[in-house]
Amino acid sequence: MRRRVDAPIQRRCHVPGHALKIAITAFMGESRAAHPLNLPDGVSQISLNQNPVRGDLRPWKAPSTVATVPSGRNTIYRMGRDTASDSLYWLSWTGIVHAVRATIADDTTERTYYTGDGVPKVTDNTLALATAPYPTAFRLLGVPAPTSQLTLVANSGVSATTQTRYYVYTYVTDKGEESAQSPVSAALTCKTDDAVDISNIASPPAGAYGITRVRIYRTQSGVTNETEFFFLREIASGVATSTDDKRTLAEVLVSTNWLTPPAALTNLTAMWNGMMAGISGKSVRVCEAYKPYAWPASYEILPPDATPVALKVFGQTMLVLTTGKPRLVSGGSPDSLDDQPVEWNEACVSARSAVSFGHGVVWACPDGLAYLGSGGPRMITNGIMTKEDWRAIKPETIVGSMYEGAYLGMYTVGGVTKGFMIDPMNPRGMLFTDIPATAFYFDELQDQLYLLDGTNIKTWNTGAPVTVTARSKRFRLQRPTAFACAQVLADGYPVSFVIDAVNLPADGVSKMVALQPTVYTAPSTTTLRYTKSVTDRKPFRLPRGILVNEIEVELSGTSAVQGVLVAQSHAELAQ
Repeated sequence: MRRRVDAPIQRRCHVPGHALKIAITAFMGESRAAHPLNLPDGVSQISLNQNPVRGDLRPWKAPSTVATVPSGRNTIYRMGRDTASDSLYWLSWTGIVHAVRATIADDTTERTYYTGDGVPKVTDNTLALATAPYPTAFRLLGVPAPTSQLTLVANSGVSATTQTRYYVYTYVTDKGEESAQSPVSAALTCKTDDAVDISNIASPPAGAYGITRVRIYRTQSGVTNETEFFFLREIASGVATSTDDKRTLAEVLVSTNWLTPPAALTNLTAMWNGMMAGISGKSVRVCEAYKPYAWPASYEILPPDATPVALKVFGQTMLVLTTGKPRLVSGGSPDSLDDQPVEWNEACVSARSAVSFGHGVVWACPDGLAYLGSGGPRMITNGIMTKEDWRAIKPETIVGSMYEGAYLGMYTVGGVTKGFMIDPMNPRGMLFTDIPATAFYFDELQDQLYLLDGTNIKTWNTGAPVTVTARSKRFRLQRPTAFACAQVLADGYPVSFVIDAVNLPADGVSKMVALQPTVYTAPSTTTLRYTKSVTDRKPFRLPRGILVNEIEVELSGTSAVQGVLVAQSHAELAQ
């Protein structure tokens, strides 16, 4: 049988550049870079509140409030991480705080170090959780070194042999943390069997350091024939005098250069092999391995011609994001770290935007959302947002988090906070949301993302569904075409269906208004809109006799939508 001459030329769901029957069954997110006519199939002009978990047009669920914190907080952190809980125990701060749990075997106190709230601090589940709001109390991180020399007097020896000795002392906390040494004493030349009276042992400085003991060291010939200090004795802090009573010396002093962390240290970051790093002015500092209270001045990374902004770790590599080129840091110990520049001029414009994935790091830069990791550096938002589009969302305000392998960012424009999600490994489109958040916390034990909204801490995607919206690409037809019917396939109804006729034939607007004056509205002089609340999956008729050149379809609702079909006849729709 011969095909009728007036039969549709093309019955397939998608025809690149043209279409007579339209099927939208993929929802890949929004692109603002391309013209609506040039968008790939499945990429939308608008994507709002779409959860990408199943590939359909599925709404996010509203966040659920689980706890509250005082007003004005900008950072949240949950202590009690070994026990699953939404409400216990939430620490919060007004500043931008970076908290790191200690790597201590069999630690039951959950010792936690943090920067960004004044000088660096340490707390635990006794200090922090005494009374709300948390943290209740803390200690200052580090152990200050004594500042005075010891005074020495030798007596009662009978040996004819003499030697020259030097003495120092250190402070020790109730946790066994030891300071750097005091200034070296004046040389004491004495008989080898002299007892030595030691005085001028200064009391520890005021402050919440937890210092309880003093250790005294003195010199003897070391195994390397270098002058070293060996442990002599330990006394209670606050005691001003002691004695070198000719006892056998013990281990060598190792804390000579263990300084307290810089007072302005920020961005505390856990590394590997027990190391931590932080930003101090124009340099990156690293602590002694497994001793986050000890920060030797020699463990310093100084990026040339740039200021560090953020630190993120993936694997055994730390990425230093700066006001210029990023730098990659690697090495097994603090004294063997190597840093190399990345030849990619993408500065970090928001430290809070930087998010570490297992395979790399994502951050906001002036040109878009940047990624460095597997496969080298690349711009995730290339082809999705123009530089003008990107800068319009104020990337310097972005606060980021990881969620189910995707990047979730919140930005603020004109006092209104909104967000977006994008897959850094397969960035086909951006999924925008009007759910606001000013801070995030991800709980690995529960695989749960928490957000801060005002004074409320909320769980992400746990409440009632919000309204999801997607507007399709613009479909250009092979010839002026009259569509007769459509069908929306969804998990539930109603679903709002909107079809816009764009770039109409010369007399298209007047015909539409004349034929269907109560059905169509006119958003502009070149566009007419038909809206219907679809209540079930049955096909429905469109207004008849209207020829159009280009159309766009928009869907919205609170149920997941798998697809929409628009055709010239019910028979074509059935195919």
